[in-house]
Amino acid sequence: MSIRFNKKGCTAYIIVLISVIVFASFYGGVLPFLLLYAFLLFIPVSVAYIILNYRFLSVYQELDSHRIVKGESHVFTVSFDNTGILPIQDMKLILHSDRCDFDGFADDMKISLKAKQSLKLTAKAVCLYGGAYDVGLKSVGFSDPFGISEIELNVPYTFRAVVSPKITDVAVPYMDIENLKNSIGMKSTVNHEDTPGNDMRLYVPGDTVRSINWKVSARLDKFVVRTPDRMDTRRITLILDAVNISAAVLDTESLRRRDYFLEFCVSAAWYFASRGLSVKIIYPSGKITEKQIDSHESFREFYNDVAGGMIYRSEDERDRMHKLAQERRQAGYGEETNVIICEDEWPGEGFCTVAG
Repeated sequence: MSIRFNKKGCTAYIIVLISVIVFASFYGGVLPFLLLYAFLLFIPVSVAYIILNYRFLSVYQELDSHRIVKGESHVFTVSFDNTGILPIQDMKLILHSDRCDFDGFADDMKISLKAKQSLKLTAKAVCLYGGAYDVGLKSVGFSDPFGISEIELNVPYTFRAVVSPKITDVAVPYMDIENLKNSIGMKSTVNHEDTPGNDMRLYVPGDTVRSINWKVSARLDKFVVRTPDRMDTRRITLILDAVNISAAVLDTESLRRRDYFLEFCVSAAWYFASRGLSVKIIYPSGKITEKQIDSHESFREFYNDVAGGMIYRSEDERDRMHKLAQERRQAGYGEETNVIICEDEWPGEGFCTVAG
């Protein structure tokens, strides 16, 4: 709840109240004091009227689907029902306009309801960010006849949409790490490929005949064999270090940051899934969850999971996730190439770190 006072309305009320007080002081009688008491009781009666209006107001709102995709247009419906015996005059509608665009439903528009009247409004809504958050009608505003103040109250029924991020190539410049890592010698020193590679050395007893490069051997007049390439033993792990966001403090900046974070993570997973490469992803889904992505089916499961918002069931889970991300940032951790995507580092250089 919030209360805003109108300077002009307050000034007009004070001037009228002073005039009535002077009038009652000099003339007395029933009419002057009737006016005086009426103006003295104006504010508490207005507040009581507003409380009754809100008490008997029923609001229901919904999109045509709980799960939608960012940028797609959907039908938004909001229904009002005045169950009381008092009319509701010029009730202002305050929308979540920072996260949705509405066509046919204006922010700060006013409606009036007679006693026992119902009203339904529909519009086209486009959600601007990926994630899970409240959409539609945020609160309603009531004001007194003098316009002295406006009381804004949260609607009794909210609607939370699950908005899937778009699948883009935003993470591709960061995820093309296989050749990058291999080119700087991130190969096994023990295991080798089954087939000979391009590197060569002189023949030694025990080498197989099929490994001999006959053309080079004839030119050098000595036996030369091709050696197998060293096998790549590095596994890739994505660590998604999400912020623990409370729905009560989900402002525009938090929505924008979460949107880019989700889009980046989905893009990174799709990079590997679309190429048939296997990648392990560690992310919060209530608890810290591990998922192996190696196909379109496993990617779809991950995509549907993170669209509902990466959340922690406790602060301990959040601390564990952050500690894990910090550990994996250290070079030489295990036999893995770790990619740490840290939401609270956006848009800084530490947002995506490749280690290992």
